[in-house]
Amino acid sequence: MKRPEVRGESRQAAPGHSEGARVVVLGAGPAGMAAALRLVGAGLRPLVLDQAESPGGQVYRQLLESQLDAAVMGKDYYRGRSLVCAFRQAADRARIDYRPGSRVWWVEAMDDAVGADEEPHEDLHENSLEDHRGNGAHRLGVRGRDGVSHELVADRLIIATGAMERGWPFLGWQLPGVMQAGAAQILMKQGALVTDGPPVLAGNGPLLYLLAWQYLNAGCPPQAILDTSPSLGLGRMLRHPLWSWRARGYLTKGARMLATLRRAGVPIIRGVQSLVAEGDERLTGVRYRVLGDGNEHILKTDWLLTHMGIVPEPQLPRGLGIDHCWQAAQQAFVPVRRDDLSVRPGVWLAGDGGGIGGAANAEREGRLAALALLDDLVPGAENATAPVGRPENRQAIAKESAELKRRCRQDLSGRRLLDALFTPPADWVERQPGQTLICRCEGVTRAQLEAALEAGPAGPNQLKAFTRCGMGPCQGRLCGTNVSRLMASGQGRDMDEVGYYHIRPPLTSITLGELAGLGRERERRSGVGEGPGLDSGAEPGAAPEH
Repeated sequence: MKRPEVRGESRQAAPGHSEGARVVVLGAGPAGMAAALRLVGAGLRPLVLDQAESPGGQVYRQLLESQLDAAVMGKDYYRGRSLVCAFRQAADRARIDYRPGSRVWWVEAMDDAVGADEEPHEDLHENSLEDHRGNGAHRLGVRGRDGVSHELVADRLIIATGAMERGWPFLGWQLPGVMQAGAAQILMKQGALVTDGPPVLAGNGPLLYLLAWQYLNAGCPPQAILDTSPSLGLGRMLRHPLWSWRARGYLTKGARMLATLRRAGVPIIRGVQSLVAEGDERLTGVRYRVLGDGNEHILKTDWLLTHMGIVPEPQLPRGLGIDHCWQAAQQAFVPVRRDDLSVRPGVWLAGDGGGIGGAANAEREGRLAALALLDDLVPGAENATAPVGRPENRQAIAKESAELKRRCRQDLSGRRLLDALFTPPADWVERQPGQTLICRCEGVTRAQLEAALEAGPAGPNQLKAFTRCGMGPCQGRLCGTNVSRLMASGQGRDMDEVGYYHIRPPLTSITLGELAGLGRERERRSGVGEGPGLDSGAEPGAAPEH
């Protein structure tokens, strides 16, 4: 069979050597798949690096080999089948260079990495779009599924690494038997596994109720749902009728789930103000208090599934030096993006990694990022033909982009109501007892952090040096925002002023042998032994589920 002729080929690298690619997409969730398919439609062959072993991201995880049917998981899970199938078919036909099981552990702009007098090396592909010394090119360290690391140079980069669950500390959250809701859902999708007894669900957010509904459908109804929201939020709906109208699809689905759970007799307890997981070797029960009730309540359980919303995955964008700002509506730091979703020359960020908007919005943003990338490739003359694939011009790209942006604005207007209904308690961390672990990896408590704050650290990085908070395997993913919150509260500063940890490589695990191999290769090319910096103060480790 003849291989289809497409532009944008990549060149495989020997261990320790470099390869180049015209367009690289990081992540194969809704945004990454949609971006890759739109690029294929324009005649490009993108290289897609995916940490998972199959496309779909978290929301469509293992969809084509699903373990449970739509009666258990819901129609929204199966709605992504056409997108995943189209991506898989394009990869099977070699129109997408799809590499599952790949971890990007280091990324830097060539402008920052290469001196002005350094010549591009011979390992790079011959039909590179740009001189690799700048103009949007980036260098990445990639660990493949074979465990071998190599260096990759990308002329253009689309980041679609998605979101992760928010770190939500409370006393005892480190105990075996306490699990994030996203991890519980992954077990359902990958192995059709549920807890061996009725769990207690606690926290806030749409995923909490979706998981409760899925557990009920799977024959394991939750013992109770402990919701930190004080009410259903009917007042907010009445105050924002336009948001409510545009969110009617979300509200209708949510109302049906709530009705199903109530008919099944699942208790929903609102206004939870405090939560404690009890047990010595593992979880044995949950203690909680409710707003307006001075009594403490106890539930005996072996399983506590928690969720307090999702936030953009921070490591790779921050490792690349992308600016972030605090978004009060989502109670999270989000990357600063331009109207075309670009974050720096040659880099676009699409999907929930740029702000939580859901799977449908992530698909639209993936296509938008691809269109912006194509527009970047089109010559400056008006109505000029694009240098890739079938004829494309700025007017056609602008028209398609405008329609996608209109639909994004409409959908995100409805999402604003969800943000208002499911806003996490802003002072939750400050309300926790002093012995509560903020950093589970290094065993750092809230009291220890507040004692270190008395020394007047200038920012989270200095606090990390004082306490080791953020130096463990998760590299600050679960504690970073909470540390910034404590510092902002204790020092009377806003979140943007306090900022976040400075993220340095490695962004995920890598062996010293692999690192040494890359260093030797760079020394061979340049005569200078300059491997990627390890001045992170962080121990390499795999990312948590998200």
